[in-house]
Amino acid sequence: MSNPTEEKRPDEKLGEFIARIRQERGMSVEDLSAATKVAVSYIKSIEASDWKSFPVAAYVRGYLRSVSNKLNLNAQQVLDAYNFESGAPLKNDFVDVSAGKKISPLKEGETKKKSMAVPVVLVLLVLAFLVASHFLDLESLALKQGADADATEKLPAAVEESVETQEIPDGAEVVPADSVVSDSLNKDSSANRFAVEATVSQAVVDEAVKKSDLPASATIFISSDSKKNSVAEKQDDAPVTKKTNFVLVGSGEALSWVGLKRREDSSSFLKEANISKAGVRMVYNTNDTLCVTIGDPNAIAKMLLNGVETPLPEMKFGRVTRFRVFGGKIVK
Repeated sequence: MSNPTEEKRPDEKLGEFIARIRQERGMSVEDLSAATKVAVSYIKSIEASDWKSFPVAAYVRGYLRSVSNKLNLNAQQVLDAYNFESGAPLKNDFVDVSAGKKISPLKEGETKKKSMAVPVVLVLLVLAFLVASHFLDLESLALKQGADADATEKLPAAVEESVETQEIPDGAEVVPADSVVSDSLNKDSSANRFAVEATVSQAVVDEAVKKSDLPASATIFISSDSKKNSVAEKQDDAPVTKKTNFVLVGSGEALSWVGLKRREDSSSFLKEANISKAGVRMVYNTNDTLCVTIGDPNAIAKMLLNGVETPLPEMKFGRVTRFRVFGGKIVK
């Protein structure tokens, strides 16, 4: 008498029933094929109830009988189920596919218990993959951070910063970030102007003689204000001195390119640098007009003109700020 678990359920197709019994016996499709000498493709067609893939019904009956004998099933009940499903006429003829050998039923010792080795191995492989991916991600992150740090040190900030946050005019040279940290106090390129301006011209002396009652041969002491020309004397808002001590101090809130020119249309820069760190100072001394371009004013904490903290001019368009300095003051 067959086991109740081996009974075909009413809603179960014959192929599904055979596949369930095979799995309960612990056999794979390949195992059943080797034991019955029925091709793997035919076993799969039987378990799929694909009876149309068999050109001759007699072959199907032979295959079903071999499979039934190996799985300890009632071969006649299996054949009756096949005839009912396929609509094939009831015949007792079938093709023996056992090559003359009687197929013995599956013995108790041949029944394989479902092994947990494969699921365990799969779980271990998944865990190993997740752990390896985690470490690879950490290593990639560390390498990326190192590469970013090297790029920050080697590449000029003018290249790294987007156009929206910084403007670098044509003719600017590539300078490293915070290059002004080690800069010494820069002086105007025409340093000899100090000596030239310190020399009083003969016209000034003559003018001083006219204003005094002394003869031309007398010694006349002329103050520094006497060096101004007549045009400068008439300008009430003219600065007392032409000298400008220009200082920018970084805020650390942004990165900005800063360029200094003598004239706006000059093709070369007197000084240029990239400022990104808080406290970084850019210093320049001059006796001439100084044209200043700041890519992003947010990078500047404060500006000092001759020691006096002076706010940056308001921006009209975008972030770029341009202005001129003369005599320690911002001029139009």
